[in-house]
Parts: sequence; C-alpha cells; structure tokens
Amino acid sequence: MRSFIKPRRKKLLDDMSSLWLAFIGLMVIGLIGFGVYVKYKSSFYIKMLEDSSYENQALAAKVKDIKRDIEIYSMQKELYTEVKNSNLILKESVKNLFDLVPDQITLTNVVMEKESLLLTGYSTSKESYLLLLEPPLKSIFDESRVFFSIDNRGFYQFVSKNYMHKEGASDE
Repeated sequence: MRSFIKPRRKKLLDDMSSLWLAFIGLMVIGLIGFGVYVKYKSSFYIKMLEDSSYENQALAAKVKDIKRDIEIYSMQKELYTEVKNSNLILKESVKNLFDLVPDQITLTNVVMEKESLLLTGYSTSKESYLLLLEPPLKSIFDESRVFFSIDNRGFYQFVSKNYMHKEGASDE
C-alpha cells in the first residue's frame, strides 16, 4: 500500500515535552545559581559575624577598662572629699584652739594628731593655766595632763598632753 502523504521526520519530543524540558533546564540552572549565591552570601555573613565577634571582644575589654577607671576616679573623688573635709575640720579645730588660748599664755609648740594634742608654752602662773586653759581642754579631751617647770625668767613653762579615746576602745 501506498501512502498518500509524504513521510516526515518524527521528532524525538513533541513541542510540549521540549517546552517542559527547557523549563526544567532553566529551573536547574536557576537553582544552581541560587545555591552559589546563597553559599557566597553565607560565607560573607559568617566573615561579618566573626569580625563582629572580634569587635565585641575588643569593646568588652574597653568597657572593662572604663569601669576600672570609673572605680579609680570614684575612689579618688572619695579620698579628695575625705581629705577636704578633714582639712576643713582641722582648720576649724586650729582656729578654735587658738581662740581658747588666753592672753596670759604663750604657746611655743602645738602638735595636733587625730586623737591627741600636745601643747608647750609659757604662762605667767600655774593658776592662769589651770583656770583659763585647762577647763576647755578637759571638756574636749578624755584625758588631759600638764607638767610645769620654772624657767630662768620666772615664767612657768608647761607641757600639756591631751588625749581623746576612740569610741568603743576599752581602757586598760
């Protein structure tokens, strides 16, 4: 038998199948491209994360140094305040001490310590010291002792030792 149409070549794939294969090929290329892109971006972010980690460590060290400096500065401020207040108290104490000394008594040496006071000087008589200077000293200090001697001019030279006991300290 004879055919009325001329034989044509048959395609391996029809139009729809080749369209599907092209689509699948494009999808595979797209997925491979996307995978490469994701790999590149992930390594970029990993490097950025490592850099941030090093930066955080450096900043943490700086914060630690700054906290240490703040502690030092606050201790210095407290010490400054304590010294300033102590100096004000000492200045006021010296002023009050010299206000206590009457005209009949001349001081030659004053040694002030935190809990004691040593006075040396001259007085016209024992009574002027005992009546004018000893009562205020005894009202300030817990223990007050005085020693007299007569110099070659006839004045009474005295050495007065005054002590203030610390609160809570026991007497032995």
